[in-house]
Amino acid sequence: MWLELARLALRLLLAGAAAWGVALADVPSPAHLMQAEAWGSTSGGWAPPPSLHESPDAVLSSATPWSTVDLPHARARSTVSTAAQADAPPEVWWYRLRVPAEALVATPQGSRLYIPRWQTVGTVAVYANGRLVWQTHGSRVWNSFNRPVWVDLAGHAAPGAALEVHVRMANLPGVGGALSTVWAGPAEALWPGWRLRRLLQTELVAYLRGAYLVLGVLALAVWLGLRGRGERGYLLFFLLSVGHLLATLFYLVDTEGFDVPDAWFSWLTLAGSLGSSVCSFLLLRLMQGLRYPRLARVLLTYCGVVALAALPLWNVRHEAMLPLLRLALFPPGMVVLCVALWGAWSDRSWPGVLLGSAVALSFPLAFHDLAMQRYLISIEHVYLTPYAYMGVFTMFMWVAFTRYQRALGGAERANAVQAERLAAQEQQLRETHELLRVAEREQTLLHERQRLMREMHDGVGSSLMSALRLVETEPATPVDVAQVLRECIDDLKISIDSLEPVDADLLVLLAGLRYRLGLRLEGAGLVMHWQVDDLPPLPWLDAQSALHVLRILQEVLTNILKHSGATEITLSTAEAPRPSPDGAGTRNDDTPGVQVRVRDNGRPFTPPAPQALAPARRGLANVHSRALALGAHCSWSRDDEAGAQGSAFTLWLPLRKQG
Repeated sequence: MWLELARLALRLLLAGAAAWGVALADVPSPAHLMQAEAWGSTSGGWAPPPSLHESPDAVLSSATPWSTVDLPHARARSTVSTAAQADAPPEVWWYRLRVPAEALVATPQGSRLYIPRWQTVGTVAVYANGRLVWQTHGSRVWNSFNRPVWVDLAGHAAPGAALEVHVRMANLPGVGGALSTVWAGPAEALWPGWRLRRLLQTELVAYLRGAYLVLGVLALAVWLGLRGRGERGYLLFFLLSVGHLLATLFYLVDTEGFDVPDAWFSWLTLAGSLGSSVCSFLLLRLMQGLRYPRLARVLLTYCGVVALAALPLWNVRHEAMLPLLRLALFPPGMVVLCVALWGAWSDRSWPGVLLGSAVALSFPLAFHDLAMQRYLISIEHVYLTPYAYMGVFTMFMWVAFTRYQRALGGAERANAVQAERLAAQEQQLRETHELLRVAEREQTLLHERQRLMREMHDGVGSSLMSALRLVETEPATPVDVAQVLRECIDDLKISIDSLEPVDADLLVLLAGLRYRLGLRLEGAGLVMHWQVDDLPPLPWLDAQSALHVLRILQEVLTNILKHSGATEITLSTAEAPRPSPDGAGTRNDDTPGVQVRVRDNGRPFTPPAPQALAPARRGLANVHSRALALGAHCSWSRDDEAGAQGSAFTLWLPLRKQG
């Protein structure tokens, strides 16, 4: 697709070039005027007359001593003029040119007068057949010298008739002036050359300055975002772009000029050039990692003194010393050149070498432009210093880009190493975690085995040992072995039931207990009443805790069955706050919990204090120790409800275990 688009664009370009060639085939060649007649007038005045007939000069007089000169023509310029010269009336020079009739023919776009360049400190006016057709406006010092003159001759020159052109140049005494060759003819033939020169002399310079200023603003935004991290290079790049813009402003002045006083405009261009040199030096120093402390102090002092000395506040006549002010820019430029070359020699990398070469190339280009300003070479050349700035700017950006790439590569390598280390640590953590899981699983199984063994030993094992002791020691006493074995089986089943998941539901656990002990209680003639209400879940009710609850209630029910002589048992549940330690019914706090209450109608039972329990009363000690392990509270009291005599056992369990 891209190849086809390129081919299509090439065909259109060739077709356009062919059409342009066909269009120009019928257009006569323009006249290129390379000679003129010059005359220096004795009458002074900055403003050009509206027509030659109204001119106070004898420009139309046959007695005027015109002299033939070759174009481009220049009059010598002094480096420094005196204040008296700056305040004196202007020098006025006239140029007279004759355009042949064959160059001025009727074409669709008409005829044009094209002057590639003129230059002076003053005013310029162009006359066609005695009438004013073009003149400069605005400042006399900072004028539109860099913009080619393009004059439409419609209404001023008759097709097929010769044309006489006069150029009036009024300038400060001693500053001289220059005029390039002149073209006249069909606009179709002159347009390409005029457009190309306009692009090279003004438009391209403006585009480049604007592009670099945009990059500078972006660098400023980056610096503001990274402020406090030592990234001064971005700020220096922004200041460098502003300095280059100010230093090249005079190349961009149009015919209307800028609304800035001449002295301040001149000082801004000077300050911009000095500032760009300082910023270039500081940026080079930062990029090379060198300091040059003494050289930095000397450069800053020199640029500061020159900028202060040239301030318009001291009534400095910039228009009388423009070449001298330009010469004052060379010492800072030499410092930047030396630093760039030393950095290229020290670093010996191709970006550093290119940067040093770009800085070194700017000096012959600057000498070329200075020679143009002094009229030592043809003024039809293009000023090259703005493009030298472009090369230096581009190299600065390229070096900064390569440094950024190296930093990015270093960061990527560091990230890769960090990622490898992180992956190794993650693998080590996974292996450690797996080992911990295996160890935790083994520890859990070990604890569970120990718990089951302990419960089997304390429950079933104890019951079996008691039965065996009775049979062995008292053979004559009748022993209900079946009852003992049923108790052992109940103990075993309760231990197994504790392993069943109850999902933190105490009622499910109590239902299992009722199922296991129901037949045994009925066989003993006891009626079991259940008065349970819905209870909130107990998140801590795991297998170990469930077994503690079952053992406590089993012990209480077994005691009622063996010792109370009761005929009825009532088991109820309810939500209740934590009771007081003394069992008086008052509570010490508002800790939420649930309670399981077991009432019987047998003989009242008042248990001794836990510390006064006899060794034979191991069951009650187990009840207290298991309640302590649960963070629960248990108590016995008389039950006087419904006129019955009996005991009531209360087991309070917390909703949340502390710790």
